[in-house]
Amino acid sequence: MVSSYSYIKYFKKEFILGPTFKMLEVAFELLMPFLMSYIIDTGIMAAEQYGDYTKIVLPGIIIFLFAVLGLCSTLVCQHFASIASQGFGTRLRNALFEKIMNMSLRNVELIGKGNLNTALSNDINRLQVSVAMMIRLVLRAPAIVIGSLICAFIIDWQVALIFLGVVVLISIVLFIILFLSSKKVVLIQKKVDELVTLTNDSLNGMRVIKAFNNEKVEVNKFKNKTKSYYDEMKSVNFINALTNPLTFLIINIAILLVVYFSKDQIIYEGILTTGELTSLIQYLNQCFVALIAVSNLVIIFTRAFASKKRVDYLLNLKEDLENNPKFAPFSIQNGENLIKFDDVSFHYNEGENNVVKNLNFDIFKGEKVGIIGGTGSGKTTLIKLIERFFDRSNGTIFYKSKDIKDYDLNALHQEISLVNQKAVLFKGTIRSNLQIAKKDATEEEMIEALKEACAYDFVKKFPDFLDHEVEESGKNFSGGQRQRLSIARALLKKSEILILDDSTSALDYLTEKELKNNVFHKSDLTTLVIAQRVSSIINCDKIIVMYHGEVENIGTHEELLKKSSVYKEIYLSQYGEENVN
Repeated sequence: MVSSYSYIKYFKKEFILGPTFKMLEVAFELLMPFLMSYIIDTGIMAAEQYGDYTKIVLPGIIIFLFAVLGLCSTLVCQHFASIASQGFGTRLRNALFEKIMNMSLRNVELIGKGNLNTALSNDINRLQVSVAMMIRLVLRAPAIVIGSLICAFIIDWQVALIFLGVVVLISIVLFIILFLSSKKVVLIQKKVDELVTLTNDSLNGMRVIKAFNNEKVEVNKFKNKTKSYYDEMKSVNFINALTNPLTFLIINIAILLVVYFSKDQIIYEGILTTGELTSLIQYLNQCFVALIAVSNLVIIFTRAFASKKRVDYLLNLKEDLENNPKFAPFSIQNGENLIKFDDVSFHYNEGENNVVKNLNFDIFKGEKVGIIGGTGSGKTTLIKLIERFFDRSNGTIFYKSKDIKDYDLNALHQEISLVNQKAVLFKGTIRSNLQIAKKDATEEEMIEALKEACAYDFVKKFPDFLDHEVEESGKNFSGGQRQRLSIARALLKKSEILILDDSTSALDYLTEKELKNNVFHKSDLTTLVIAQRVSSIINCDKIIVMYHGEVENIGTHEELLKKSSVYKEIYLSQYGEENVN
């Protein structure tokens, strides 16, 4: 099992040297009260009686040097902590992003994009902070407490027992606070996920929100989510806020007890000197500062372990898609069986109804196949099964006459070019977007693909041509331009299969016709066209009609008008009765 903290192994040097320098600072800090005690009890007396100030000056110089050396040690430790925490965060974030990129679409949809974004940002940031604290404070705080206790016992064991009682009492308080806040932190994580998801949905759907004047509804939904987050956060912050005051109260009570129980030893018995009492109070203050640090560490690590739990879950998530190829990728000739669905059904989760069921059809290499049906008929799910984004639940899908599960998944994706219903462009340039399909593509190849996709005419008008900037999600292009650039990218890949998932919906009739002619003239390219418009698939060799998750009929346009009631109804709704032959 992969643990988030396993990436610490790359920073062993920092985890050794950082705490080592921190321990040097602790040693200097623990020695200072002894020197202060010496100055008060011996140095001042020598100065008053004999005029000898060396016993004040020399220890003072040593204290100053200890302070400087302690500062330098702290800075060095901070340096190593920074290197380790940032390096750890970078490696972990890269590993998690790689894991997410390799996840099946099913897992991405089940987990949710908002949760994945939160894990990559908030959760890993918390883990980074915890790593820095491991180096800086995890050893220092206990070392100060234990060292102060030992020094107190050296000076006066009776007073030191008060120290010990304080440490035990504060430890109990911290444990109670940890117990109460740990459960709250997990709940707060869920609230953050909900906020991120709602924010993403609202920003992505901004046009729809404005078109329906739904801004107030969305604002109220956001306010309700933030109110819920606020209430939970207020509750956990109240619990955590008790830490410092309670620790401060206990420490100050301890100081009063030390002074009270030490007065007789100083005034009457002369066992405890003023300098020793001062040292004891200094050690108690050091304990106080260290315990405050411990209380803050408790809060930091409570949140970090909640984040670790989620990141570990993602890192160790078992993929439902296995890539176990049983033979090397191979090619087939035109006319041979390329894709065969044999009684295929699919459901997303166990116990749910099938989204598509009993699918039976064949697609031959070089065929131009149209897929049409109403909304929710299973068209896009069918494509996801061909791409093997999901594995079928029942039946068998054959690819090149072999079970698709036995075909190398990477080779399968290389042999299929998909243009989604929503055109996807990435921030960069036209060139960088095209190179996603083929990294070493020449400019001539890119121009050829642009011409075939009917995109060259508008691209050539840009002064910087292929290096024209593409803004986030291609928002500086129209819907039709984004679709044509996406199709050009798919054509540049020169794959065996081209899938157009309703990807010409934003094009006018003439542009769509020209583009389809360019694509359909490629005799060795198998083309699958998912469409809502009959005009987009009317010239296909074969049309598959989907209805409520099943194949209702298969045939050419003319055949389907005669034997498919679903297809005829779609055709009539778009062309009218008078256009039926």
